Amino acid sequence: MTETQFIARNEDSWKKLENFNQVLQHKGMSKLSRIEIRAFAETFRSVGYHLAYARTHFPKGTSLPYLMHIVGVAHNYYYVRERRSLTNAKDYVIKGFSAHVRHNKNYILVAMAIFMLGTIFAFAYVSADVSRFNQIFPMEISGENLGEGSAEWDNPLMSAIIMTNNIRVAVLAFALGITAGIGTIWILFYNGMILGSLAAFISVTTTPQNSIIFWSLILPHGVPELIAIFISGACGLAIGKAMLVPNNYTRKDAVILASKRVAPLIPGLVVILIIAALIEGFFTPLDMSPYFKLVFSAISLIGLLLYFRPSEQNSDSTTIT
Repeated sequence: MTETQFIARNEDSWKKLENFNQVLQHKGMSKLSRIEIRAFAETFRSVGYHLAYARTHFPKGTSLPYLMHIVGVAHNYYYVRERRSLTNAKDYVIKGFSAHVRHNKNYILVAMAIFMLGTIFAFAYVSADVSRFNQIFPMEISGENLGEGSAEWDNPLMSAIIMTNNIRVAVLAFALGITAGIGTIWILFYNGMILGSLAAFISVTTTPQNSIIFWSLILPHGVPELIAIFISGACGLAIGKAMLVPNNYTRKDAVILASKRVAPLIPGLVVILIIAALIEGFFTPLDMSPYFKLVFSAISLIGLLLYFRPSEQNSDSTTIT
């Protein structure tokens, strides 16, 4: 094979590696999707073989310096790990977490659907007979705690208990993925039932004004907590699916890969729960109109949805041709 033939046969791979190098120079390895990282690794190894071939057969040719350059640049990205810094943390908060949420959106939607099924079922069940409320709701929060429709129930106590419950649910929804997802499904469905039974009890036994006051104490921190629960449930479902359908991997390797896939969601979950706790501790107790608190809840929901929505300028992964 002549050098001209060698170049003609392989130059597409060389250009592809050069394109990878340009993207990595501006974006870094963390911005590549798993598929793109795999393609980069395969291209790097292939062109590395071409470099070895050129050294052997065309040591004085024009292709050797070019191959040494692009392989050398790619080598730095392939073997050298990027340093973590405040810039990485900022990028994670601004774009990284939302990108990981979008990457796992199907699992999140399934988790939300399971939760909402529990909510709808319990709402219908308790609305038909309000005495069924205590069959579903936790024992520490019974109808007597709520005052059976009076305005005298302990709203701060209720709010604190529900906040604690939601954090516990978020942790369990994630951890119980190891039960092949069965525990995660039950946690999501049952806690949807808790919300549905509470909504039914309040709508049936209390006045509209008391209902507004109660939900104004729950929703400001409940909105981010519920989103955190859905994301946690998605993590558990992803791990559960890996156990049931490992594809070409061993079950152990499939679970490890799934865990690595959802692990980047954990820091964001912690931040959301911290924000919810701050809202509960400093905003909810403020003496202000309950309608303002409900508006705040709506604004926070819209803000989170906009945050998770992909921007027109940035896609979830970098396109490399």
